[in-house]
Amino acid sequence: MKTSKNHGALLAAALFSAAAFLPVAAWSQQGGKGLAPDAMAAYGGRWSTACADASAPTLQVREDQLIVESGKRRVVGRAPESAHSFFGNSQPPARFDVALMSNVGKAGALTFLVFREAGGQSITLDAARPVAGQLGPELMKLRYWRCDGSARAATPPAEPAATKQPSPPTGSPAALAQGPAMQKAWRAALGAKENDRWLVRREGPAPEPQWVTVDGTRYVLHAFCKPHDCFDNNAIALYDQGSGRIYGLAQRNGKNTLVGAPPQALAPQLDKLWREQWRQKN
Repeated sequence: MKTSKNHGALLAAALFSAAAFLPVAAWSQQGGKGLAPDAMAAYGGRWSTACADASAPTLQVREDQLIVESGKRRVVGRAPESAHSFFGNSQPPARFDVALMSNVGKAGALTFLVFREAGGQSITLDAARPVAGQLGPELMKLRYWRCDGSARAATPPAEPAATKQPSPPTGSPAALAQGPAMQKAWRAALGAKENDRWLVRREGPAPEPQWVTVDGTRYVLHAFCKPHDCFDNNAIALYDQGSGRIYGLAQRNGKNTLVGAPPQALAPQLDKLWREQWRQKN
């Protein structure tokens, strides 16, 4: 009798334990109940790689479905849920907002990762390997932008334009040194109040202008001085033909002054070039 009672107790415990797992198993197969109204208000609607182009790859966030469409290709995830802790204890990507998770039958999970960008909300795709195979690598790599709702982003923000590199310096240093472009830049660097003729016009005794490279930039170096008083009144000018910038160092009555507000890192180079022109050679 004790054996029978023990067997009955063990059977009852086993049945209870199995019953305890039934709701979880049923929920896992059926998924959640769909997106809550607040999630639909925040993320529901159409998303696209180019909202103004009806033929562009598109996502749809519905209460009961997450849909990816491109041409004749259509993948549907059902019973979506939202999860702000999708990455667990790992640090989420920058600007991550929420994960919208769904299930594409036996193929596995399809997830929309929502980000808050400067130009509006955007989505990237995350999926189980079979689902990713249905979508293809191109659709998986794209970023989709919100096309309706309060955070609408009609078009993706423009990529920063590549900085146009100046043309490489060309021409004779002597011709450039005497040309109107360098003279205009030098006059502007000195300021309108400067009226010392030899300094303004750079027309006194001078070594031959030359190309020099300073911190990766090629300049025309023009050294010149006041007639009959070169040792205490002289100057150098560095002209960047590509950008039109000009920097210099002028000595008057033995006192040195920087010209053209050169960057701090350039000041020692100007001093070095000035010494080479007006101290080591004189």
